[in-house]
Amino acid sequence: MAKHVLKDAVFTVDSTDLSDHTSSVTVEDSADEVEFTAFGAGGYREFGQGLKDATITASVFNDYDASQVDAILAPLYASGGTFDVTVKADSATTSGSNPIWTLKSRLYSYSPVAGGVGDANTTDISFRNAGTAGLVRGTA
Repeated sequence: MAKHVLKDAVFTVDSTDLSDHTSSVTVEDSADEVEFTAFGAGGYREFGQGLKDATITASVFNDYDASQVDAILAPLYASGGTFDVTVKADSATTSGSNPIWTLKSRLYSYSPVAGGVGDANTTDISFRNAGTAGLVRGTA
């Protein structure tokens, strides 16, 4: 398998492509560790997967123009509703070697202004799992 450098990732929020305002993105799927250790375990603990959670985080450059970052994120945060967030490592066609991850999400916090003197006005956003399907990996 070839190694990959992120240069042309695709990041969409509620069907709007924000890739050109995004400097980093992380897709994370995790599960609680549930202990199943019983007597006679031979001296080792036994663990299994419990409930799962998924998060997509991104660092975006704030933009207040129509159809840009603030115009997309502020209403999603205010409504508390659900929406899809997608990530692909490359803009090429979705395939087995270029999957797309989709998460039915909610936005629980939003910082429309962030930075210091002379800094880029960026914000880190965390989209949390808002559905029972969790993180869905697509290849077609």
